Amino acid sequence: MEKKTAVLLYQGFCNFEISVALEMLFMAKRQITTFAASKAPVVSEEGLSVVPDKTLEELEIEDYDSILVTGSMDLTEAITDARMMEFLRQFDREGVVIGAISAGPMLLLQAGLLEGRRYMAGVDKEWFLEENGVPVHFTMEEMSGMVEWKAIGSHPECKGFLKDGNLITSVCYWFREWAMEFGRMLGIPVYPGSFGEDMMQKQ
Repeated sequence: MEKKTAVLLYQGFCNFEISVALEMLFMAKRQITTFAASKAPVVSEEGLSVVPDKTLEELEIEDYDSILVTGSMDLTEAITDARMMEFLRQFDREGVVIGAISAGPMLLLQAGLLEGRRYMAGVDKEWFLEENGVPVHFTMEEMSGMVEWKAIGSHPECKGFLKDGNLITSVCYWFREWAMEFGRMLGIPVYPGSFGEDMMQKQ
């Protein structure tokens, strides 16, 4: 059976960050399934209302070889949801491609998927320190693998995305480059003119 891609949705999710990735999957005729806490409409930060295909508990992990995790301007509801963390942990398997962008990697960190790994995140580490009174906090040691928003310029390996094994992460303004590399990791053809890639190479 052909494998599918799971797409995690939650209230306030950022739609534009995964828009190119979803278009690539559509053009490749690869099936996606959207998951959320319930089948009630989920509203993106842009105001787009989406009815999820399945609940978190309905995941049949053997049907999926990849997942997309987008960010949000407010992760509170998602990052404090124990069911969502358990859902994400099921993708911590060999051969599963995990794509997370912007603040999305913080959900993976909370789920315990990023220990000993390098990743980019569209946040500042200070936002998640205990003294700031956030609902979920991390120590600097726990975030040691992160290339944070403000430090990307000093890390030459961050050229549109950062890969660590089966994990690919990025920040919002590289959503196009991140999506195309996610597609390559799945073996999806990325043609020379896909989403202006030929123009990017001339810059």
